Amino acid sequence: MSQPAMNKADFISSIVLTLFGIGIVVESLRLPRLENLNVNSYTVPGIVPGFLGLFLTIAGLAILVRSIRRGGWKLSLNKDGVRRWLGSAMVMRTAVTVVITMGYAILLFPNVPFWIATPIFIFVFVVATEAMKYGGLPSRMKLLTALVLAIIAGLVINYVFQDLFFVRLPGG
Repeated sequence: MSQPAMNKADFISSIVLTLFGIGIVVESLRLPRLENLNVNSYTVPGIVPGFLGLFLTIAGLAILVRSIRRGGWKLSLNKDGVRRWLGSAMVMRTAVTVVITMGYAILLFPNVPFWIATPIFIFVFVVATEAMKYGGLPSRMKLLTALVLAIIAGLVINYVFQDLFFVRLPGG
């Protein structure tokens, strides 16, 4: 990607990142403070998401300033440019990522035990991204490797959340 195109992409993505970070901060502030339970203010439910949202907002603003300095705000949009952009590999990868992630969040996560849903998500994501990158399904060896890594990762993630952090997971 050329530098002017990268600056334009940075400009747009920085706006999305900044708005996403602000949204996280706002929602984290809406979480209960648990004052009635005398909970330590450093352990309230919204503290980690709030800080992550703040850091995303700061990073988004930093990228926004850099892209503006480099002329990224000069989008020069036209119908053909928008069509090319919508058909680009970058937009396709983003769309596939959003669809797979939303499928996990909406379909798998609430209906399938976490220790099963997460390896399925990881495997499907790896196979889909490899297929997009190389233009077809990965070899059997790569599929087997993806499956084994997805199972191991899912079980480790399940163990860390449930047994180390004591987070109750669906189907756990």
